[in-house]
Amino acid sequence: MSAEHAAALRKVRQVFVDARRAHIQEAVRTLERGNSVAAMIDARRALDLQAEIEALDRAIADEMDEGYLPKGAT
Repeated sequence: MSAEHAAALRKVRQVFVDARRAHIQEAVRTLERGNSVAAMIDARRALDLQAEIEALDRAIADEMDEGYLPKGAT
């Protein structure tokens, strides 16, 4: 059962990754047009998605009973 949950979480994670990439691409396009405020809004949305992606990574590790340590933790 946990493998099924992990697979479902991975599918959702990919949706979040695609959305993060889209926000970053839009931020770059907006910045190139000279609108740094709007670019920062898109970049912040991408960073919010990154936090969600990291939470999904922890959930996937939990489902796979791998445990989770943040990068750099010993």
